Amino acid sequence: MTTPVNSFQDILDALEQNPELKNQLRTHILTEELLQLPAQFLLLREGFSSLREGFNSLGEDFSSLREDFSSLRTDVDELKTRMNRVEGRLGNIEGNLYEQNAVRAVVQLASLELGIEAPRVAYSKFDTAHPNFNQALQEALQSGLISREQFRDLIQADLIVYGQNLHHAVVEISLGLNEDDISRALRRSEILQKATGEQVTPVIATPNPHAALIQEAEARNTRVLEIHA
Repeated sequence: MTTPVNSFQDILDALEQNPELKNQLRTHILTEELLQLPAQFLLLREGFSSLREGFNSLGEDFSSLREDFSSLRTDVDELKTRMNRVEGRLGNIEGNLYEQNAVRAVVQLASLELGIEAPRVAYSKFDTAHPNFNQALQEALQSGLISREQFRDLIQADLIVYGQNLHHAVVEISLGLNEDDISRALRRSEILQKATGEQVTPVIATPNPHAALIQEAEARNTRVLEIHA
């Protein structure tokens, strides 16, 4: 029996009573793309859930990577510290070797370059001070010619050379000549001159003297000897 259709409500009632008719009407009214939207939405939701899980996993991986990077940075910093220590030790070894070679070279050149007759080592950081030199410093200290601070400063010199003509040299040995070397050589030579009352020449021994510093040293009555490494 056919239901009479007199109003839009009659159409809605007929659709509710006949699901097949509803499906047919939906197919006629909606496009294929709209009909597929529910299924596509489900796929999109599943894809989003999978993507969210991927992001969570990526976050965990990133956290792990950040921890690994932090550990690696710590290892690199430790390695740099060790390398700096090694470089420092190598630098000390290089400096000590140069100083020992420079001591011999300065003594050999003292007569020709500095006018010191029959030069000998009075004091160096590598050898025991000559007895006569040590006694002269002790007497100068006890008599008040030099203070304890000046005594301590003087024995920090790298090399002190003396000769038969009562001519001395206070030598600062430096791989890189700078203004501090000039100041120390000049100051310590003045201390030795006070202690002995004899002629003292401040000297810098260096492998690569710069012209400007040589001029400054000479202006301050300090000799510069180029001693190759």
